Amino acid sequence: MLLRLRAPVLLVLCILAASSSCATSLTPDKFLIVSTPADGKIAYVRVQTGGNLLKATKPSTDASTVLISSGLVHPQGLAVDQIRSRLLVADPDAQAIYAYALTSGMGNLYAGARTSVATGVEARWVAVDSRGNVFFTDESRNQILKIDHLQSSGNVTPMVLYDGSSSTEVSSPGGLAADSFHVHWVNKQLGSQVGSVVQGPEAPRIDSSPLVTLAKNTDKSYGLCLALNNVFYTQPESIIFGVKKIGGRTQKISDRLTNPRGCAWDGDNTVYVADRGANAVYSFSSNMKDLQSAEIVKTVNLEDAFGVAV
Repeated sequence: MLLRLRAPVLLVLCILAASSSCATSLTPDKFLIVSTPADGKIAYVRVQTGGNLLKATKPSTDASTVLISSGLVHPQGLAVDQIRSRLLVADPDAQAIYAYALTSGMGNLYAGARTSVATGVEARWVAVDSRGNVFFTDESRNQILKIDHLQSSGNVTPMVLYDGSSSTEVSSPGGLAADSFHVHWVNKQLGSQVGSVVQGPEAPRIDSSPLVTLAKNTDKSYGLCLALNNVFYTQPESIIFGVKKIGGRTQKISDRLTNPRGCAWDGDNTVYVADRGANAVYSFSSNMKDLQSAEIVKTVNLEDAFGVAV
């Protein structure tokens, strides 16, 4: 049965599943998808709202299932294209962004044949908005790039959206996310000077300077995800911060992680965070009007967990 994807993406991937088990439930099952670069694989688990594993099929935090077992070199960032029901995988060592058709049935998730979305790019992070526009960062070239939804069904030449040679707010960009109006990204160099978190229009005007710095509290950040009006972003060690989309005070959400990397929102009230150093994925409640510290709960053990999507 074809998967109907409605919720936004994490770097751990949660997908709304139109499987038979959903028909009798008011709360549909979701899939959390995780990249593990060390072994070149993509895995998944079924989760409930709130971040718990679905006990009927996955009774242990060690019970993940391999979704993609071969053909990838060093997969990192993940995103789900809800319009086309496909998983996007950024593989920097392969110099490519790949797409896999997604289907589900009987509580399982399946990945179809692989196609190339972009080649010759060193993309570590990828994002998709609700219209199917694809965004990614190229850290080595210091660029934010976009593939328009009308062109994103095949291997096309991406458009440079923002370039560090002309915008100081682009400084070795890392994780990113888009909400159909703006693209948000973190910087991995000089964040405390040029912006730890930066926001810019998805379609910038040539005659304006559209970039807005939302936070300047850290030099280096890794992953970023959006949850309603909140922006969450991870640090090289232990910490995940939050800031409002309109900017303002930054808030330490947790300092109890080891090496947090990708994060993703499930479209409801949960954010998932891949912790590469702890070999696990954690979750916390994102349903907060005012940003505050949150309890972090382990969702699943996965060695070298890096990217997540929901």
